[in-house]
Amino acid sequence: MAEEDGLDIGTEEGKSGGKKKLIIIIALVLVLVGGGAAAYFLLFSGSDDAETAESAEAALVNEPSTYLALDPAFTVDFMVEGKQRYVQLNMSVKSKNIDQINAVTMHMPLIRNSLVLLFSSQSFDELQTADGKMALKQAALDAINGILEQETGQGGIDAVLFTNFVMQ
Repeated sequence: MAEEDGLDIGTEEGKSGGKKKLIIIIALVLVLVGGGAAAYFLLFSGSDDAETAESAEAALVNEPSTYLALDPAFTVDFMVEGKQRYVQLNMSVKSKNIDQINAVTMHMPLIRNSLVLLFSSQSFDELQTADGKMALKQAALDAINGILEQETGQGGIDAVLFTNFVMQ
């Protein structure tokens, strides 16, 4: 009788161990199938996005440029050799993508904040040169496109234009 009880216990342990193995194998198969499906989706959906982006860029080439003035003017003060100096500049942005012009309007507080920080970090002496102004234009363009990429997923601003630049 003790032997029969021992056989029953061993048989139950063998059955439950087999069920655990079967569940683990099924789970592994599901994970592999899910991973394969995800890899397929990522590999083949990326080419459609690239083609769509290229066709959208090609369509924008024929669009007229749109301009947006970043009003009011930016005024930044500098301390140069013990004297208070000021730079006042008016800016506009240019883009062929009207959606990105609208995005600039929507995110204007964030863009203005970034530009004020950029302008105030400049050297007054460097801004007096043409190279300094061109570098500032490029840095402003990069800052605006960086914010737009962060907020909308794409840049889209083609140029930054200084419509007024006064140093005193």
